[in-house]
Amino acid sequence: MLQHSPKLRSLKLNEIHDNVVGCCPFHWDEPSSVPETLVLVLETFEWRNYRGWEIERELAAFILKHSRRLKIATFSPPSSTLVKEELRTTLQQKYGMITELARLPRASAECELVFG
Repeated sequence: MLQHSPKLRSLKLNEIHDNVVGCCPFHWDEPSSVPETLVLVLETFEWRNYRGWEIERELAAFILKHSRRLKIATFSPPSSTLVKEELRTTLQQKYGMITELARLPRASAECELVFG
């Protein structure tokens, strides 16, 4: 998708989680080359309903690591009113997600990380 969007300045992901706990609903393989839009164009990245699952962390890490012009990256966990009780994110889980995201290397020194 990114390879076919050379002018993409803003990327928003909104993952819907209505499945069993710990089961990730999508599959992602790291590409062999970095899409040019990440390196040269992307300025805003937003991920709604971010759960911090391993595959999500891998994708987030890839985007942060290669987006040289990224100014802001926003990650929001699922709203507790919108998901089943067993899928709700606890404060401890949110803290863990924030900590993991903050430790990821970022290509852009200007990139502000927002969680909420």
